[in-house]
Amino acid sequence: MASILIIGNGAAGNSAADAIRRADPDVSIIMVAREELPEYSACALPDYLSGWISREQLFVKQWRDYRQSNISMLGGRDVVRIDTGQKRLVTNREEIRYDRLILATGSRPIIPPVPGHDLSGNFAVKTVADIEAIMVHRPKRVVVVGSGNIGIEMAEALHKQDCRVILVEMMDQILPRLFDREPADRILEILAAQGIEVLTGARLVAVNGRNSVEEAVAGERVLACDTIVWAAGMRQNVDFARDAGIQTGELGGIKVDAFLQTSCSGIYACGDCIESIDMLTGRPALSLLWPNAKRQGAVAGLNSIGHQVAYEGAVSLVVEEIFGVPVASLGLTAQALIGEPVRLLEGESHERYWRLLLVDDQIMGMQVIGETSGLGAVMAMMKNRISVSDFHKIVSDPDLVRTASWYLPASQFLIP
Repeated sequence: MASILIIGNGAAGNSAADAIRRADPDVSIIMVAREELPEYSACALPDYLSGWISREQLFVKQWRDYRQSNISMLGGRDVVRIDTGQKRLVTNREEIRYDRLILATGSRPIIPPVPGHDLSGNFAVKTVADIEAIMVHRPKRVVVVGSGNIGIEMAEALHKQDCRVILVEMMDQILPRLFDREPADRILEILAAQGIEVLTGARLVAVNGRNSVEEAVAGERVLACDTIVWAAGMRQNVDFARDAGIQTGELGGIKVDAFLQTSCSGIYACGDCIESIDMLTGRPALSLLWPNAKRQGAVAGLNSIGHQVAYEGAVSLVVEEIFGVPVASLGLTAQALIGEPVRLLEGESHERYWRLLLVDDQIMGMQVIGETSGLGAVMAMMKNRISVSDFHKIVSDPDLVRTASWYLPASQFLIP
């Protein structure tokens, strides 16, 4: 009986295991992970910190789910090396033979080696243990480094716990990978209205203190604080894959083909650790988002047992609430489209602001603040390559619109 070994117990690894088990009730599935916890939602970690959800609500699976699916789950393992020739994995506790291997090794937080980064009171945001360490520390004055979606969520969660929060961003705007300057500035106003101070264009260069964090130096500012939360980005976990001779791409992730197979036959990869392609541009892309990890896991899992499912490519989709205000980012930003003939469509009502980024009549990105209804229709247009001109033909033809009615909610953005 074939044996599939999966390294990683996050969204991608579990999606791979679930897809395999649905397709084949008999194949042997072994999962190896560093943490000794069942699958949990990393996206919900700030909600746990804020008190909005309990620890139990973090978990997507329980141990019984692995047993019921006949998945052998081995936690508390550190990978020592992959022997691709002998098809074996060496961990800190055993050797495991496999027929097919799926790498779903995820990513790790980037903590720049600035002076004082190792003082007590410095924290990353990746695991349940990270959040619980912050809780035990009982922060009061916090500097959050990085204003991506995790940084913003952590700033809000800490604010809800009565912390004074200062957000430090080295770029000249917040949420630089998700929003253009105009919508980003509107979100900045939401944060400022809640008392969160935001420093843009400022790099944290030092953390000072005797035995623990007492202040941070950001640009020319010295910020009194007892806690630093690093949310400055993630780096792909590819070290032992590279050591095994598996190729990485120009952006640093594990290189995969259209079927998510690596450069080594019989070894697949999915999730944060891979470099795939952007669905909209066809360019190499890193995507550290839950929907893409789930889809990649399913594709890698099916292909590891002999299917031939091509991966469509990654597309960015982030929808969340910031102090009760829904915000969303789909696809690409203007910065990501530099060099392209971008046409901008903007609109505003009492309940929302939106902008769409068009290139050659195709929607390449959308950003919304406020009411988020209708985004599914826009995403469908982006994924199916429906141009704005084609959209207008569809909605103006009674016969066509009956067969493609799911596009109609996009009318609020595309029909004046």
